[in-house]
Amino acid sequence: MNRFSGRVAYVLGGGSDGPLRPGDALPMGNGRAMAMRLSAEGAHVVVGDLDLGRAEETVAHLPGGSGTAVQVDAADPDSCRAAVAVAMADAGRLDAVVCNVGISGREPIKVQSLEDWDLALDVNVRSHWLTAQAALAPMLEAGAGAFVFVGSTAGMWSSRRSMSYEATKAAQLGVMRHLAVRYAERGIRSNAVVLGNIDSALVRREFGDDGSARRGAVVPMRREGSPEEAAAAVAFLASDDASYVTGQSLVVDGGVSAAWPSPPPVAG
Repeated sequence: MNRFSGRVAYVLGGGSDGPLRPGDALPMGNGRAMAMRLSAEGAHVVVGDLDLGRAEETVAHLPGGSGTAVQVDAADPDSCRAAVAVAMADAGRLDAVVCNVGISGREPIKVQSLEDWDLALDVNVRSHWLTAQAALAPMLEAGAGAFVFVGSTAGMWSSRRSMSYEATKAAQLGVMRHLAVRYAERGIRSNAVVLGNIDSALVRREFGDDGSARRGAVVPMRREGSPEEAAAAVAFLASDDASYVTGQSLVVDGGVSAAWPSPPPVAG
Protein backbone atom coordinates (compact mmCIF):
# COMPACT_ATOMS: atom_id res chain seq x y z
CA MET A 1 0.00 0.00 0.00
CA ASN A 2 1.05 3.56 -0.68
CA ARG A 3 -1.72 5.45 1.10
CA PHE A 4 0.50 8.30 2.31
CA SER A 5 2.51 9.06 -0.81
CA GLY A 6 3.30 12.78 -0.92
CA ARG A 7 1.93 13.34 2.57
CA VAL A 8 3.53 14.52 5.79
CA ALA A 9 2.88 12.97 9.19
CA TYR A 10 4.04 14.08 12.61
CA VAL A 11 4.38 11.45 15.34
CA LEU A 12 4.64 12.88 18.85
CA GLY A 13 6.42 10.29 20.98
CA GLY A 14 8.10 8.43 18.13
CA GLY A 15 11.29 7.36 19.85
CA SER A 16 11.74 4.21 21.87
CA ASP A 17 13.94 2.63 24.50
CA GLY A 18 13.64 -0.38 26.72
CA PRO A 19 14.21 -4.12 26.57
CA LEU A 20 14.31 -5.72 23.15
CA ARG A 21 11.83 -8.34 22.08
CA PRO A 22 13.43 -11.69 21.22
CA GLY A 23 14.94 -11.45 17.75
CA ASP A 24 14.77 -7.65 17.54
CA ALA A 25 17.81 -5.47 16.97
CA LEU A 26 15.91 -2.24 17.69
CA PRO A 27 13.73 -1.36 20.70
CA MET A 28 10.18 -1.22 19.36
CA GLY A 29 7.66 1.04 21.01
CA ASN A 30 4.24 1.98 19.69
CA GLY A 31 5.30 5.42 18.43
CA ARG A 32 8.33 4.04 16.60
CA ALA A 33 6.23 1.33 14.97
CA MET A 34 3.67 3.95 13.92
CA ALA A 35 6.31 6.18 12.37
CA MET A 36 7.77 3.22 10.50
CA ARG A 37 4.36 2.08 9.23
CA LEU A 38 3.47 5.54 7.92
CA SER A 39 6.88 5.78 6.27
CA ALA A 40 6.47 2.36 4.68
CA GLU A 41 3.27 3.62 3.11
CA GLY A 42 4.96 6.67 1.59
CA ALA A 43 4.77 9.42 4.20
CA HIS A 44 7.49 11.88 5.08
CA VAL A 45 7.52 11.42 8.84
CA VAL A 46 8.55 13.99 11.44
CA VAL A 47 9.43 12.14 14.64
CA GLY A 48 9.26 14.00 17.94
CA ASP A 49 10.70 12.69 21.19
CA LEU A 50 12.07 14.04 24.47
CA ASP A 51 15.36 12.33 23.63
CA LEU A 52 16.59 13.59 20.26
CA GLY A 53 18.83 10.55 19.88
CA ARG A 54 15.85 8.20 20.10
CA ALA A 55 13.98 10.25 17.50
CA GLU A 56 17.03 10.18 15.24
CA GLU A 57 17.27 6.42 15.66
CA THR A 58 13.68 6.06 14.47
CA VAL A 59 14.33 8.30 11.47
CA ALA A 60 17.44 6.30 10.59
CA HIS A 61 15.30 3.16 10.37
CA LEU A 62 12.31 4.58 8.47
CA PRO A 63 11.72 2.17 5.59
CA GLY A 64 10.63 4.99 3.28
CA GLY A 65 13.84 6.90 4.00
CA SER A 66 12.20 10.32 4.32
CA GLY A 67 12.00 11.78 7.79
CA THR A 68 13.10 14.40 10.27
CA ALA A 69 13.82 14.14 13.99
CA VAL A 70 12.81 16.88 16.41
CA GLN A 71 13.30 17.17 20.15
CA VAL A 72 10.11 17.91 22.06
CA ASP A 73 9.38 18.04 25.78
CA ALA A 74 5.73 17.10 26.12
CA ALA A 75 5.58 18.75 29.54
CA ASP A 76 6.63 22.12 28.06
CA PRO A 77 3.90 24.01 26.14
CA ASP A 78 6.37 26.06 24.12
CA SER A 79 8.25 22.93 23.10
CA CYS A 80 5.02 21.27 21.94
CA ARG A 81 4.17 24.24 19.73
CA ALA A 82 7.72 24.60 18.41
CA ALA A 83 7.84 20.95 17.33
CA VAL A 84 4.72 21.39 15.21
CA ALA A 85 6.27 24.50 13.64
CA VAL A 86 9.34 22.42 12.73
CA ALA A 87 7.11 19.74 11.25
CA MET A 88 5.30 22.32 9.13
CA ALA A 89 8.47 24.06 8.01
CA ASP A 90 10.09 20.75 7.13
CA ALA A 91 7.83 19.95 4.18
CA GLY A 92 5.41 22.87 3.98
CA ARG A 93 2.35 20.86 4.95
CA LEU A 94 0.96 18.58 7.60
CA ASP A 95 -1.55 15.90 6.71
CA ALA A 96 -1.64 13.66 9.76
CA VAL A 97 -0.74 14.03 13.42
CA VAL A 98 -0.34 11.05 15.73
CA CYS A 99 -0.35 11.97 19.42
CA ASN A 100 1.30 8.98 21.03
CA VAL A 101 3.31 10.38 23.93
CA GLY A 102 2.23 9.33 27.40
CA ILE A 103 3.43 8.40 30.85
CA SER A 104 2.00 5.84 33.22
CA GLY A 105 1.37 6.19 36.91
CA ARG A 106 0.90 3.60 39.62
CA GLU A 107 -0.87 5.43 42.42
CA PRO A 108 -4.50 4.77 43.43
CA ILE A 109 -6.61 7.66 44.70
CA LYS A 110 -5.75 7.20 48.39
CA VAL A 111 -2.08 7.94 47.80
CA GLN A 112 -2.26 9.91 44.54
CA SER A 113 0.36 12.67 44.72
CA LEU A 114 -0.24 16.15 43.33
CA GLU A 115 3.08 16.05 41.48
CA ASP A 116 2.25 12.79 39.69
CA TRP A 117 -1.24 14.08 38.87
CA ASP A 118 0.05 17.35 37.40
CA LEU A 119 2.73 15.65 35.32
CA ALA A 120 0.24 13.14 33.94
CA LEU A 121 -2.10 15.97 32.96
CA ASP A 122 0.72 17.89 31.30
CA VAL A 123 2.01 14.97 29.25
CA ASN A 124 -1.06 12.82 28.59
CA VAL A 125 -3.59 15.57 27.91
CA ARG A 126 -2.15 19.08 27.62
CA SER A 127 0.61 18.13 25.19
CA HIS A 128 -1.97 16.49 22.94
CA TRP A 129 -4.37 19.40 22.78
CA LEU A 130 -1.53 21.90 22.34
CA THR A 131 -0.09 19.82 19.51
CA ALA A 132 -3.50 19.53 17.89
CA GLN A 133 -4.17 23.23 18.39
CA ALA A 134 -0.88 24.16 16.70
CA ALA A 135 -1.48 21.78 13.79
CA LEU A 136 -5.11 22.74 13.30
CA ALA A 137 -4.62 26.10 11.57
CA PRO A 138 -2.58 24.80 8.61
CA MET A 139 -4.91 21.80 8.29
CA LEU A 140 -7.96 24.06 8.19
CA GLU A 141 -6.26 26.21 5.57
CA ALA A 142 -5.63 23.10 3.48
CA GLY A 143 -9.18 21.87 4.06
CA ALA A 144 -8.06 18.45 5.27
CA GLY A 145 -6.20 16.72 8.10
CA ALA A 146 -6.32 13.68 10.32
CA PHE A 147 -5.55 13.35 14.01
CA VAL A 148 -5.04 10.02 15.72
CA PHE A 149 -4.72 9.91 19.49
CA VAL A 150 -3.13 6.86 21.06
CA GLY A 151 -5.21 6.02 24.08
CA SER A 152 -5.56 3.16 26.51
CA THR A 153 -8.33 0.89 27.71
CA ALA A 154 -7.54 2.41 31.12
CA GLY A 155 -9.30 5.54 29.85
CA MET A 156 -12.52 3.56 29.34
CA TRP A 157 -12.37 0.93 32.09
CA SER A 158 -10.52 1.15 35.37
CA SER A 159 -7.44 -0.96 35.92
CA ARG A 160 -7.54 -0.06 39.64
CA ARG A 161 -3.85 0.87 39.38
CA SER A 162 -3.37 4.54 38.59
CA MET A 163 -5.86 7.32 39.08
CA SER A 164 -3.82 9.88 37.12
CA TYR A 165 -3.34 7.57 34.14
CA GLU A 166 -6.99 6.53 33.98
CA ALA A 167 -8.29 10.09 34.34
CA THR A 168 -5.93 11.60 31.80
CA LYS A 169 -6.51 8.87 29.24
CA ALA A 170 -10.26 9.48 29.59
CA ALA A 171 -9.70 13.23 29.12
CA GLN A 172 -7.62 12.54 26.03
CA LEU A 173 -10.65 10.96 24.39
CA GLY A 174 -12.61 14.12 25.17
CA VAL A 175 -10.03 16.18 23.24
CA MET A 176 -10.33 13.73 20.35
CA ARG A 177 -14.12 13.98 20.21
CA HIS A 178 -14.13 17.78 20.43
CA LEU A 179 -11.88 18.07 17.38
CA ALA A 180 -13.96 15.55 15.49
CA VAL A 181 -17.29 17.25 16.07
CA ARG A 182 -16.17 20.86 15.94
CA TYR A 183 -14.24 20.66 12.66
CA ALA A 184 -15.78 17.75 10.74
CA GLU A 185 -17.45 19.97 8.15
CA ARG A 186 -14.10 21.66 7.46
CA GLY A 187 -12.29 18.48 6.46
CA ILE A 188 -10.75 17.52 9.79
CA ARG A 189 -11.02 13.99 11.13
CA SER A 190 -10.07 12.95 14.65
CA ASN A 191 -10.04 9.44 16.08
CA ALA A 192 -8.30 7.35 18.70
CA VAL A 193 -6.85 3.90 18.98
CA VAL A 194 -7.51 2.52 22.45
CA LEU A 195 -4.80 0.01 23.21
CA GLY A 196 -4.92 -2.94 25.56
CA ASN A 197 -1.97 -5.21 26.34
CA ILE A 198 0.76 -4.36 23.85
CA ASP A 199 4.25 -5.85 24.02
CA SER A 200 5.98 -2.49 23.63
CA ALA A 201 9.40 -1.43 24.87
CA LEU A 202 7.78 0.76 27.53
CA VAL A 203 5.64 -2.10 28.87
CA ARG A 204 8.62 -4.43 28.90
CA ARG A 205 10.66 -1.85 30.79
CA GLU A 206 8.03 -1.01 33.38
CA PHE A 207 6.43 -4.39 33.92
CA GLY A 208 9.22 -6.83 33.08
CA ASP A 209 10.61 -7.95 29.76
CA ASP A 210 9.95 -11.59 30.64
CA GLY A 211 6.27 -11.20 31.44
CA SER A 212 4.70 -11.15 27.99
CA ALA A 213 3.15 -14.63 28.31
CA ARG A 214 1.75 -13.77 31.74
CA ARG A 215 0.26 -10.51 30.52
CA GLY A 216 -1.16 -12.20 27.46
CA ALA A 217 -2.86 -14.91 29.54
CA VAL A 218 -5.76 -12.57 30.40
CA VAL A 219 -6.46 -11.83 26.72
CA PRO A 220 -8.97 -13.98 24.81
CA MET A 221 -6.39 -14.31 22.02
CA ARG A 222 -3.96 -15.55 24.70
CA ARG A 223 -1.21 -13.16 23.68
CA GLU A 224 -0.22 -9.53 23.86
CA GLY A 225 -0.58 -7.35 20.82
CA SER A 226 2.44 -5.96 19.03
CA PRO A 227 3.42 -2.34 18.35
CA GLU A 228 3.13 -3.18 14.65
CA GLU A 229 -0.51 -4.17 15.15
CA ALA A 230 -1.16 -0.90 16.97
CA ALA A 231 0.54 0.92 14.09
CA ALA A 232 -1.69 -0.78 11.53
CA ALA A 233 -4.77 0.57 13.30
CA VAL A 234 -3.28 4.07 13.41
CA ALA A 235 -2.41 3.94 9.71
CA PHE A 236 -5.99 2.98 8.86
CA LEU A 237 -7.48 5.85 10.85
CA ALA A 238 -5.00 8.36 9.40
CA SER A 239 -5.61 7.21 5.83
CA ASP A 240 -8.34 7.92 3.29
CA ASP A 241 -9.62 4.39 3.89
CA ALA A 242 -11.19 5.91 7.01
CA SER A 243 -12.51 8.96 5.19
CA TYR A 244 -15.98 8.58 6.76
CA VAL A 245 -14.69 7.73 10.24
CA THR A 246 -14.35 10.45 12.84
CA GLY A 247 -14.91 10.81 16.57
CA GLN A 248 -14.36 7.11 17.14
CA SER A 249 -12.34 5.07 19.62
CA LEU A 250 -11.03 1.94 17.92
CA VAL A 251 -10.31 -0.59 20.66
CA VAL A 252 -7.28 -2.75 19.92
CA ASP A 253 -7.14 -5.17 22.86
CA GLY A 254 -7.41 -8.74 21.59
CA GLY A 255 -10.97 -9.03 22.86
CA VAL A 256 -10.46 -8.15 26.53
CA SER A 257 -13.19 -5.50 26.57
CA ALA A 258 -15.68 -7.91 24.99
CA ALA A 259 -15.09 -10.71 27.49
CA TRP A 260 -17.07 -11.64 30.58
CA PRO A 261 -15.91 -12.31 33.19
CA SER A 262 -12.99 -9.97 32.75
CA PRO A 263 -10.26 -10.99 32.73
CA PRO A 264 -11.34 -14.31 31.25
CA PRO A 265 -10.20 -17.48 32.99
CA VAL A 266 -7.08 -19.18 31.70
CA ALA A 267 -7.92 -22.47 30.03
CA GLY A 268 -6.43 -25.39 31.93
